[in-house]
Amino acid sequence: MPRRRIAVLTLALVGALTAGCATPAPVADTPTATPTLEVSPTPTPSETPDAGPVPAFDGDCAQMLTTDQRDAILGVGSRTAEEHAQQMEPDRPLPIRVDVAGTLGGLGCTWYAAEGADLPDGLRVLTVMVLPASSVPKEYAAKYSVAVCESNYGTSACRLGRTAGESWVSASVGDAVPEPPRELLASAIDAVAENLASTVGRARPITLTDQVWSIPDCESLGRDIRLDELIGPYVHGHWEGKAEPEDDLFRAAGVLAGCPLFTDPEHPDSEAWEFHYLTPYVAPGLAWQWDELRADAENSSRAVDVEGAADAFAVDQGYGASIVFATDGTNVVSLYSQNPDLAVQIVGRIMTSLSS
Repeated sequence: MPRRRIAVLTLALVGALTAGCATPAPVADTPTATPTLEVSPTPTPSETPDAGPVPAFDGDCAQMLTTDQRDAILGVGSRTAEEHAQQMEPDRPLPIRVDVAGTLGGLGCTWYAAEGADLPDGLRVLTVMVLPASSVPKEYAAKYSVAVCESNYGTSACRLGRTAGESWVSASVGDAVPEPPRELLASAIDAVAENLASTVGRARPITLTDQVWSIPDCESLGRDIRLDELIGPYVHGHWEGKAEPEDDLFRAAGVLAGCPLFTDPEHPDSEAWEFHYLTPYVAPGLAWQWDELRADAENSSRAVDVEGAADAFAVDQGYGASIVFATDGTNVVSLYSQNPDLAVQIVGRIMTSLSS
């Protein structure tokens, strides 16, 4: 299967996919509350057979921005996300990219700046995303209708977006950009909008059925699966930093929910348990991409038995860590952990809870 789709991953998931990360020393931190974004009411699920989405640009990043276009923005010799991963870690398998934007009929693509390119300080990476305008909350679109720079996890990124026809096109740059490069962001959006206008065919989201899950409430889910039985006392929220804006956007759109949590360092019984920082991800309707996920992981995965799943596998991340992916045939749950057996148990409990 051709690996041409490079989908957007939120920073939290990108961090989870990075092998060799040291476990932070337990320091109490106040969890960051996740803001609520309102979108148009979700269409009532139908009883018709599920139909996969048609992503923007047919899921092809080379159609979103041509090589000449991205070189004009990022310098001659700019690299795709795959080329960058191969250059940075040539002996490791390419990371699996979960195409959450594709579930909505959108597409997200990332490129890296050419070495030595004449760009603003700290600008190393460009991500462009196309989504149906109807899936973007009004307050989110309004906030990023002007260029905004935000810091998180020791990095900074600048975002800009606008409506183009029935689509919403956004561009973001990082990873240490203190001031918004407005002209560069606008030029990327303009190029994508121009290419979008000339595409043949129309993108569409998945067809909703009764089997597509709703986005779960993280605290309720933790109680439902009796998570404390597996990891001891824990706290919902981010160990450091906060949710990325795309996390909130995809949650509001109903296609991805990350539930970050960590061992409660202030609980009297915490010393009796191993410290954990985990973020289970629930992706309603993502099983349309399952065959691609399987194919991408073919050389670095092993089968695992996950309760409540129709199929599941674990992808080796090195240093004893794995990402467990599981599907019921419609939805997908994933979890990175340095304890693969624990990840299998947690994912199985999530699958069983949300399928009941």
